[in-house]
Amino acid sequence: MPSQLPTSLLVVGIPSLLVTLAHLKSLPLAYTFRSWLLLKYLVKRAKLNQLNPDPLFSVVSQDHRCFWDDIDYNQHMNNSRIYLLYTILPRVMMEPDYHIFAHNAGVLTLFKKEMPPLQRYTIQSRVWTWNHKWLWLQHRFVFTKDKEEVIACAAVSKIVFKRASGKTISPPHVLELCGHHLSAADEDRRAKNWDIAQHILELDVLFQNPESWDHPIAKL
Repeated sequence: MPSQLPTSLLVVGIPSLLVTLAHLKSLPLAYTFRSWLLLKYLVKRAKLNQLNPDPLFSVVSQDHRCFWDDIDYNQHMNNSRIYLLYTILPRVMMEPDYHIFAHNAGVLTLFKKEMPPLQRYTIQSRVWTWNHKWLWLQHRFVFTKDKEEVIACAAVSKIVFKRASGKTISPPHVLELCGHHLSAADEDRRAKNWDIAQHILELDVLFQNPESWDHPIAKL
């Protein structure tokens, strides 16, 4: 007869296994492995498409499920940015001769609805607007409840393009390098959204707050 597992092993092992499965996405190297798989897929997809870009304002989406350790909006937006940049700007992201790198320079996140554990949800991302320095991306975390779409979170992220020397490359130039030919409708959309985005840049005044931070009430 096959030997039976000791009761003590089952008592410890089963809960440990359940906890591990519930926190699968935060295990060591789990995020790195998932990012590598995503990058591998994007590189293959871009090569099959001969590095031709998707339409500029295309929406890219990724489906997820909200595990107990999976409430990190910023981490998911990072993956979503990678996805979008490789589909909209494949030449600059993949051809080393350009020596241009995309850097995340800030994120603004607005939370609206709670996302319960195990809820299926979708992250949607697209190009929002740009000027001579910044490319803005727009993100949504959405799920379905009672057959209605619920927006749990809305966010924007600010991208700057740099050469290895540190020189900033303007988004219009990057778009041109990647084969995007901007129409009048594209410019109208960019300008309309820029009217909103430029006010977000005014938040940089927070770095120049004149009130003193030198005398805290309590130091923990």
